[in-house]
Amino acid sequence: MSERNYPCEFCDTDQSPQKKLVTVARQRHGQWFIFENVSAWVCPNCGHRYFAADVLTMMEEGMKVTPEDARPVTAWAISLPLAA
Repeated sequence: MSERNYPCEFCDTDQSPQKKLVTVARQRHGQWFIFENVSAWVCPNCGHRYFAADVLTMMEEGMKVTPEDARPVTAWAISLPLAA
């Protein structure tokens, strides 16, 4: 992932983003996928994450065919009541 030296598109800070490994939860056709150790540039001001195109492609491919090293996880889905 190359350097990212321009303002955050959400908070417009001029602080340089930090390269970090993050966890990403994505949903496709009602099925949730959790990706760990995902390389991202993270805004130090607002926390918005930017991903390189190859990283996004790997996540998309991972949701099409379950990799052999994938493991199931247990989670609770809780719907909150609609606000009046």
